[in-house]
Amino acid sequence: MKIVIFNTLYYPYQVGGAEKSVRALSEEFYSLGNKVLVITLGENEDSFNLNGVRVKVLKIENKYWPYNEEEKKPLEKLQWHIRDMSNNKYYKNIKSILISFNPDIVFTNNLSGFSTNIWSIARELNIKIVHTLRDYYLQCSKTTKFKKGKNCKSICLECNLFSKIKKRNSESVDFLVGISKYILDDHINNGFFKEHTQRIIYNGFNLPCKSKKNKKRGLETVIFGFIGQLNESKGIELILESFKSTKGTNWQLLIAGKASDKYIKKLRSINNSENITFLGYTESSTFFKSIDVLIAPSIWNEPFGRVVIESIFNNTPIIGSHRGGITELLSNNPDFIIEPTVKHLCKLLIKIINTPEFLDTFIFDETFNDKFRIQETAKEYLNIFKKLILNN
Repeated sequence: MKIVIFNTLYYPYQVGGAEKSVRALSEEFYSLGNKVLVITLGENEDSFNLNGVRVKVLKIENKYWPYNEEEKKPLEKLQWHIRDMSNNKYYKNIKSILISFNPDIVFTNNLSGFSTNIWSIARELNIKIVHTLRDYYLQCSKTTKFKKGKNCKSICLECNLFSKIKKRNSESVDFLVGISKYILDDHINNGFFKEHTQRIIYNGFNLPCKSKKNKKRGLETVIFGFIGQLNESKGIELILESFKSTKGTNWQLLIAGKASDKYIKKLRSINNSENITFLGYTESSTFFKSIDVLIAPSIWNEPFGRVVIESIFNNTPIIGSHRGGITELLSNNPDFIIEPTVKHLCKLLIKIINTPEFLDTFIFDETFNDKFRIQETAKEYLNIFKKLILNN
């Protein structure tokens, strides 16, 4: 089978979990005997092979490259989003690539920068389209549905204008996948992908066998951890505020992730305890060996929450927020799900510090974990692809 995969970013560009998930799927498709071409965006044209997968990088056709730390003016942002509603600049290039590669399936993921015109090109060439929802790009120009520290309960006027064409183009998709029930329902309830065949397929992971950790009974110091993007929506400020209310010194907090010097300074001003260490970028495999429990208190409605499953595969308990897809991932462990507020998080932190054996009640269910293995998720996708091809 020939598969073309679209995703805004691909290795070595990596901002969030979507890039890891798409790469893992691409390489697993290849290992199962398929020809795979990934089309992605960059600051400059490029092409290379990575672990058997062909990668074609297209130079972004918009006002600026959005994945750097340069602050953009409001007018520049507006111009960027207006073009991104329906960007025809890629038409000839992508159409030529698709004709040359002659794929059986076009598999789209995050489309910010490409625009949903990708679907129109595939439809014109009579290629079946499978789309996976990994963010809120179709509904929200920021892709997050998170504004001024709060989740958007509905699509605002500005985003509604930007999303009209995207909603109409969503009718071109042949099969819809959500990486959680939450993100799938959120799009359907807001009028996207009407009457489409759909399925939930959680993100897949290609991780080494778990190493057994010691029980938490008798821990003199509980080591908490946070890993990921350091920003308000991920709950890092909430964590620091919550630890201000803990007493004693029998805890540590390790924070792994990059941020600007200015933001790190702000975080230290919230809580500058000697028990807190900022590690900067850290490989997750190293990080999880260093902590007793992970904190994932996202304020925004995470479509999935990749770090939660990474923690489970590393046999590390997780405190997770009752937001988005995280709730689904911790369905076996309701006692570790919190409302992302200082009051609720602080209460659980103090409980764990005072009685660390509580961490031993976290359930690691191998049967539940199987649905997150990359081998299983890749097979689910390939079965969908095959059925669509047979019906074409």
